[in-house]
Amino acid sequence: MDISFSQNLKTLERFDSLYQYFFRRYELEKLDIPLKAHQFTLMSIKNIDQLLDELIEQGPESEGVKDERLPYWAEIWPSSIALADFILQTSENFQGLSALELGCGAGLAGMAAALQGAEVLVSDYQSDALRLTELNWLLNLGKSPSSILLDWRQADLDQRFDLIIASDVVYEKRFFEPLIMLFEKLLNPGGKILLSEPNRKIAVDFFSELTNRGFAYEKAEMSMTSKQKLYQISIYSIYKK
Repeated sequence: MDISFSQNLKTLERFDSLYQYFFRRYELEKLDIPLKAHQFTLMSIKNIDQLLDELIEQGPESEGVKDERLPYWAEIWPSSIALADFILQTSENFQGLSALELGCGAGLAGMAAALQGAEVLVSDYQSDALRLTELNWLLNLGKSPSSILLDWRQADLDQRFDLIIASDVVYEKRFFEPLIMLFEKLLNPGGKILLSEPNRKIAVDFFSELTNRGFAYEKAEMSMTSKQKLYQISIYSIYKK
């Protein structure tokens, strides 16, 4: 695959190291993500089935299977594209804000926040997601992000943030309580959460519980097309009352 970009030698060496790491394991594909305010070029894993097969081969007693560690990180989700677009178009000032990206996957929303001036810490509970995010940061921003291996269901992090961003994380009820507890623990007073969600019915209960716990939110709708399919994505701006 032909990739060319102009960066310093250290950046190029790190990019090549990460690229070779993935190239030896998976078939990569390069995707152009044209948004209204910026165009990204993202690397992702082309054959998701390979990752699923590898997970199954670990056996039913493995940690990965028991914990249902499906390879969501390897795909570019419509919710992350919509959130990145929203962040880049908003009139809000992100300059100098401390930001945490939950479940960074390919790193798109975090890159958008960084372009808007936020100091972003990317997180995921799978190390390959952090590697893929770093690969994409190097390709698009010319630098590596600050990163941490973090399971947001058990967020052991002694730090608070002005901004928390997340894409499509409320797809199972078992995640609701850990997410709300994380928001309560890690959000600075006066801070905000930006969460994108593809209007799943199950998410209604999450936002109801969020309101019961003293949070309020505003919702914006984003229309976007991915792989020739139209999606309606809701962007929630969430804050503590």
